[in-house]
Amino acid sequence: MAGKIKKSAKRVKKEDYWVRLQKSVNEYKNVLFIDADNVSSLQVLKIRAALRKIGAVMIMGKNTLMKAALTASNTEPKPSDEDYAERKVNW
Repeated sequence: MAGKIKKSAKRVKKEDYWVRLQKSVNEYKNVLFIDADNVSSLQVLKIRAALRKIGAVMIMGKNTLMKAALTASNTEPKPSDEDYAERKVNW
């Protein structure tokens, strides 16, 4: 019998990000992708504050992880998928 595998903190953080991004995609009808090069932390702070006022959220992440999460949420769930029960509701 295989023992429970301990996940690293980095892996747990990525999985939490994955779930958060997919929930946001299912919750919101519009999504905007932008490149945030040369944007100061003060500018990001002001943008996030303005977005909160209108009920929007900002999620920043790595391109590869974002693409993989969005691709997974846009593919039709199959009964053999481990998250089939959750995804078939929103599909």
